[in-house]
Amino acid sequence: MQGAQLPLWVSAAAAVLTSGLAALLVYLGLAMRRATEARLGLLEELYRRDTEARARTQAQQVCAWPVSERETYQSVIKRGIVGAAIRNGSEAPIYNVELVYHDRPAAWTCVRRLKLVRPSAEAEVHAGFDEERTLGAADPERINQDGSVRLAPSADMSLELRFTDGQGRRWLRDEAGELSEIDPSTPALPPVPEEPARRVAASASSEEPSTVG
Repeated sequence: MQGAQLPLWVSAAAAVLTSGLAALLVYLGLAMRRATEARLGLLEELYRRDTEARARTQAQQVCAWPVSERETYQSVIKRGIVGAAIRNGSEAPIYNVELVYHDRPAAWTCVRRLKLVRPSAEAEVHAGFDEERTLGAADPERINQDGSVRLAPSADMSLELRFTDGQGRRWLRDEAGELSEIDPSTPALPPVPEEPARRVAASASSEEPSTVG
Protein backbone atom coordinates (compact mmCIF):
# COMPACT_ATOMS: atom_id res chain seq x y z
CA MET A 1 0.00 0.00 0.00
CA GLN A 2 2.82 2.36 0.91
CA GLY A 3 4.48 1.76 -2.41
CA ALA A 4 1.23 2.30 -4.28
CA GLN A 5 0.67 5.74 -2.69
CA LEU A 6 4.15 7.07 -3.54
CA PRO A 7 3.40 8.01 -7.13
CA LEU A 8 0.34 9.99 -5.97
CA TRP A 9 2.44 11.92 -3.46
CA VAL A 10 5.05 12.59 -6.05
CA SER A 11 2.39 13.72 -8.49
CA ALA A 12 0.89 16.07 -5.90
CA ALA A 13 4.28 17.51 -5.06
CA ALA A 14 5.05 17.97 -8.72
CA ALA A 15 1.72 19.74 -9.23
CA VAL A 16 2.44 22.07 -6.31
CA LEU A 17 5.91 22.82 -7.61
CA THR A 18 4.55 23.41 -11.09
CA SER A 19 1.90 25.79 -9.75
CA GLY A 20 4.46 27.59 -7.62
CA LEU A 21 6.84 27.90 -10.53
CA ALA A 22 4.07 29.23 -12.74
CA ALA A 23 3.08 31.77 -10.07
CA LEU A 24 6.72 32.79 -9.70
CA LEU A 25 7.08 33.26 -13.43
CA VAL A 26 3.90 35.35 -13.52
CA TYR A 27 5.17 37.45 -10.60
CA LEU A 28 8.57 37.94 -12.24
CA GLY A 29 6.88 38.84 -15.52
CA LEU A 30 4.68 41.43 -13.82
CA ALA A 31 7.65 42.81 -11.91
CA MET A 32 9.68 43.12 -15.11
CA ARG A 33 6.72 44.78 -16.82
CA ARG A 34 6.34 47.28 -13.99
CA ALA A 35 10.06 47.99 -14.03
CA THR A 36 9.99 48.51 -17.80
CA GLU A 37 6.96 50.80 -17.53
CA ALA A 38 8.68 52.74 -14.75
CA ARG A 39 11.81 53.17 -16.87
CA LEU A 40 9.73 54.26 -19.87
CA GLY A 41 7.81 56.68 -17.66
CA LEU A 42 11.07 58.10 -16.36
CA LEU A 43 12.41 58.52 -19.89
CA GLU A 44 9.19 60.23 -20.96
CA GLU A 45 9.38 62.56 -17.96
CA LEU A 46 13.02 63.38 -18.69
CA TYR A 47 12.15 64.06 -22.33
CA ARG A 48 9.23 66.27 -21.30
CA ARG A 49 11.38 68.23 -18.88
CA ASP A 50 14.10 68.62 -21.49
CA THR A 51 11.57 69.85 -24.05
CA GLU A 52 10.08 72.31 -21.57
CA ALA A 53 13.53 73.50 -20.53
CA ARG A 54 14.55 74.10 -24.14
CA ALA A 55 11.28 75.91 -24.83
CA ARG A 56 11.60 78.01 -21.69
CA THR A 57 15.20 78.80 -22.57
CA GLN A 58 14.00 80.68 -25.66
CA ALA A 59 11.10 82.33 -23.85
CA GLN A 60 13.34 83.50 -21.01
CA GLN A 61 15.38 85.52 -23.49
CA VAL A 62 12.39 87.58 -24.63
CA CYS A 63 11.40 90.71 -22.72
CA ALA A 64 9.64 94.05 -23.16
CA TRP A 65 9.19 97.28 -21.24
CA PRO A 66 7.04 100.40 -21.73
CA VAL A 67 8.63 103.63 -22.96
CA SER A 68 7.34 107.13 -23.62
CA GLU A 69 8.30 110.53 -24.96
CA ARG A 70 9.93 111.24 -21.60
CA GLU A 71 12.72 108.85 -22.46
CA THR A 72 15.19 108.54 -25.34
CA TYR A 73 12.69 107.33 -27.92
CA GLN A 74 11.36 110.75 -28.96
CA SER A 75 11.88 110.02 -32.65
CA VAL A 76 9.64 106.94 -32.41
CA ILE A 77 7.16 107.59 -29.61
CA LYS A 78 5.15 110.62 -30.67
CA ARG A 79 3.20 112.83 -28.31
CA GLY A 80 0.21 111.06 -26.81
CA ILE A 81 1.01 107.54 -28.14
CA VAL A 82 1.88 104.45 -26.10
CA GLY A 83 5.00 102.52 -26.94
CA ALA A 84 7.22 99.70 -25.78
CA ALA A 85 10.65 98.29 -26.44
CA ILE A 86 10.91 94.56 -27.07
CA ARG A 87 14.02 92.43 -27.33
CA ASN A 88 14.22 88.87 -28.60
CA GLY A 89 17.59 87.68 -27.36
CA SER A 90 17.01 84.08 -28.43
CA GLU A 91 18.22 82.43 -31.63
CA ALA A 92 14.76 82.00 -33.19
CA PRO A 93 11.89 84.33 -34.11
CA ILE A 94 8.80 84.71 -31.95
CA TYR A 95 5.31 85.01 -33.42
CA ASN A 96 1.89 86.55 -32.73
CA VAL A 97 3.37 89.04 -30.31
CA GLU A 98 1.00 91.12 -28.17
CA LEU A 99 2.05 94.13 -26.11
CA VAL A 100 -0.76 94.73 -23.59
CA TYR A 101 -0.77 98.07 -21.76
CA HIS A 102 -2.70 98.68 -18.52
CA ASP A 103 -3.48 102.09 -17.03
CA ARG A 104 -5.67 100.91 -14.17
CA PRO A 105 -6.38 104.30 -12.55
CA ALA A 106 -7.81 105.31 -15.93
CA ALA A 107 -9.65 101.96 -16.24
CA TRP A 108 -8.05 101.58 -19.66
CA THR A 109 -6.10 98.91 -21.51
CA CYS A 110 -4.91 98.41 -25.07
CA VAL A 111 -2.94 95.97 -27.19
CA ARG A 112 -0.37 96.29 -29.96
CA ARG A 113 -0.05 93.21 -32.17
CA LEU A 114 3.05 92.14 -34.11
CA LYS A 115 3.23 89.14 -36.43
CA LEU A 116 6.94 88.51 -35.94
CA VAL A 117 9.91 89.69 -33.89
CA ARG A 118 13.26 88.44 -35.14
CA PRO A 119 16.26 87.64 -32.95
CA SER A 120 18.40 90.68 -32.17
CA ALA A 121 20.86 91.87 -29.58
CA GLU A 122 19.17 95.28 -29.68
CA ALA A 123 15.64 96.17 -28.60
CA GLU A 124 13.18 97.45 -31.17
CA VAL A 125 10.52 100.02 -30.31
CA HIS A 126 6.89 99.79 -31.40
CA ALA A 127 4.49 102.70 -30.93
CA GLY A 128 0.72 102.90 -30.93
CA PHE A 129 -1.97 100.28 -30.37
CA ASP A 130 -4.39 98.24 -32.47
CA GLU A 131 -7.26 97.85 -30.03
CA GLU A 132 -8.35 99.37 -26.72
CA ARG A 133 -10.81 98.69 -23.91
CA THR A 134 -12.45 100.65 -21.11
CA LEU A 135 -12.56 98.50 -17.98
CA GLY A 136 -14.99 99.92 -15.45
CA ALA A 137 -14.85 103.37 -13.84
CA ALA A 138 -11.75 105.56 -13.73
CA ASP A 139 -10.40 107.20 -10.59
CA PRO A 140 -12.00 110.63 -10.07
CA GLU A 141 -8.54 112.26 -10.20
CA ARG A 142 -8.19 111.10 -13.81
CA ILE A 143 -11.52 112.48 -15.02
CA ASN A 144 -11.35 115.83 -16.86
CA GLN A 145 -14.06 118.48 -16.75
CA ASP A 146 -15.33 117.45 -20.17
CA GLY A 147 -15.80 113.85 -18.98
CA SER A 148 -12.79 112.41 -20.78
CA VAL A 149 -10.25 110.37 -18.84
CA ARG A 150 -6.60 111.37 -18.69
CA LEU A 151 -4.05 108.62 -19.41
CA ALA A 152 -0.68 108.28 -17.74
CA PRO A 153 2.51 108.53 -19.80
CA SER A 154 3.25 105.27 -21.55
CA ALA A 155 6.33 104.56 -19.43
CA ASP A 156 4.20 104.71 -16.27
CA MET A 157 1.75 102.07 -17.49
CA SER A 158 1.96 98.36 -16.74
CA LEU A 159 2.90 96.10 -19.63
CA GLU A 160 2.27 92.43 -20.40
CA LEU A 161 4.07 90.60 -23.19
CA ARG A 162 2.48 87.62 -24.93
CA PHE A 163 4.09 85.61 -27.71
CA THR A 164 4.35 82.20 -29.37
CA ASP A 165 7.70 80.43 -29.64
CA GLY A 166 9.00 78.28 -32.48
CA GLN A 167 7.40 75.15 -30.98
CA GLY A 168 3.94 76.69 -30.88
CA ARG A 169 3.90 77.31 -27.14
CA ARG A 170 2.18 80.49 -25.95
CA TRP A 171 3.95 82.52 -23.26
CA LEU A 172 3.07 85.40 -20.97
CA ARG A 173 5.56 87.70 -19.27
CA ASP A 174 3.44 89.59 -16.77
CA GLU A 175 3.82 93.08 -15.30
CA ALA A 176 6.22 91.76 -12.66
CA GLY A 177 8.41 90.10 -15.30
CA GLU A 178 7.34 86.57 -14.36
CA LEU A 179 7.22 84.09 -17.27
CA SER A 180 4.49 81.45 -17.60
CA GLU A 181 2.99 79.29 -20.33
CA ILE A 182 -0.64 80.07 -21.19
CA ASP A 183 -3.43 78.62 -23.29
CA PRO A 184 -3.06 79.89 -26.89
CA SER A 185 -6.77 80.77 -26.91
CA THR A 186 -6.46 83.18 -23.97
CA PRO A 187 -7.53 86.65 -25.22
CA ALA A 188 -5.37 89.68 -24.51
CA LEU A 189 -8.39 91.94 -24.02
CA PRO A 190 -11.85 91.40 -22.49
CA PRO A 191 -15.04 91.69 -24.58
CA VAL A 192 -15.95 95.06 -26.07
CA PRO A 193 -17.90 97.23 -23.58
CA GLU A 194 -21.14 98.91 -24.57
CA GLU A 195 -20.12 102.53 -23.98
CA PRO A 196 -16.32 103.05 -23.91
CA ALA A 197 -15.29 106.34 -22.31
CA ARG A 198 -13.04 108.70 -24.20
CA ARG A 199 -9.44 108.53 -22.99
CA VAL A 200 -6.83 111.24 -23.51
CA ALA A 201 -3.10 110.89 -23.07
CA ALA A 202 -1.00 113.01 -20.77
CA SER A 203 1.78 114.93 -22.48
CA ALA A 204 5.29 115.05 -21.08
CA SER A 205 5.95 118.46 -22.68
CA SER A 206 2.67 120.19 -21.82
CA GLU A 207 -0.09 120.17 -19.23
CA GLU A 208 -2.66 119.99 -22.02
CA PRO A 209 -3.63 116.38 -22.91
CA SER A 210 -3.66 115.05 -26.45
CA THR A 211 -6.46 112.77 -27.59
CA VAL A 212 -5.58 109.14 -28.44
CA GLY A 213 -9.01 107.63 -28.72
